[in-house]
Amino acid sequence: MNSLFSALPVQDLTRTSAISTAKPLAHIGPDDAAVHLLTDFAEQKPSSLSSGMPVTEARLWMRLADTPIKLVENQAGDCIGILTIQDVNGKKPMMVANRQGAALRDIHVRDIMRPLSEIPAIHYRDLRAATVGDLVSTFQEVHEEYLMVLDDDRQHPGQTYLRGLLVARELASRLELTIDLEHRATKFYEIVNVVQGGF
Repeated sequence: MNSLFSALPVQDLTRTSAISTAKPLAHIGPDDAAVHLLTDFAEQKPSSLSSGMPVTEARLWMRLADTPIKLVENQAGDCIGILTIQDVNGKKPMMVANRQGAALRDIHVRDIMRPLSEIPAIHYRDLRAATVGDLVSTFQEVHEEYLMVLDDDRQHPGQTYLRGLLVARELASRLELTIDLEHRATKFYEIVNVVQGGF
């Protein structure tokens, strides 16, 4: 082996058993780093569905999923939107079928998904510099339940890629806010309006 390289010091693990986590398990507050709330695609490959999948099949996949949201990919493997469990279980598929004069079995994921063009995005560097309180303010300002997070593509200067996703419901949950679930709020400003206490 080349003499430019040297071996790293090896440690004894006899007294070490704790596992580090990027996201704290304890209560998170408005002054904590907002990046802890990111679903980071660099750490965990996002779950996705094909845009051409029938909604009836997507409903089954969503029910079996360990996440209430999936990315939607086209045939080329590009992300073109998101799909939530509320999208497939709600009235949207039937409304689209009625509008198109089609049977429910003929409605596809691409017909009911939320296109990326409709989802606000922030940059990862801004998220890393932000607090949880800043993130709450951002959700209140954009009046959306989701924020996509972009990062610079080091292999292709001047281009960005999807780094992760932020979900308003998860933020409210992590802040231990009480939300009236009967309201079925879908926008973050609606969630804030039914929160009891909080900010």
